Amino acid sequence: MKSAIKIIVFVVLSVFWVSTSMALHELFKKMDSNRDGQIDRGEFAGDMKRDAFNKLDSDKDEHVSQDEWGNGNFIEAGKGAEVFKSVDKNADKRISFIEFSDYSEKYSNIEEAFMTSDKNRDGALAPDEITLRPLFRFITIRY
Repeated sequence: MKSAIKIIVFVVLSVFWVSTSMALHELFKKMDSNRDGQIDRGEFAGDMKRDAFNKLDSDKDEHVSQDEWGNGNFIEAGKGAEVFKSVDKNADKRISFIEFSDYSEKYSNIEEAFMTSDKNRDGALAPDEITLRPLFRFITIRY
């Protein structure tokens, strides 16, 4: 009986490991847009920004409305409306990917997330340095 349980546990863990490994491989391929076998800062930042924007843009119209913005968890509680106005440069009450990207370049955790992921400090991420997609966060801005 004990050996049967051990076998079942081994099989379950093996399936989980293979599944996770395949998902990480696919994530790496997606992030490595120039297909050179490593992810540079630009590729990393682009992926993080696009992923965060897509999560906010629930109706997939390539703009984030104030309602969609309120559903995100990228910003410190109570700062959502204030940050929305800062991101919405043209004041049309919706955020385009370009506005989101420009703001994210200055006021997000992208650089910190890249440096944390770059274990060997060579300025690029190898497949073994991608263990998950880091969570995107806006840095709290003091006004």
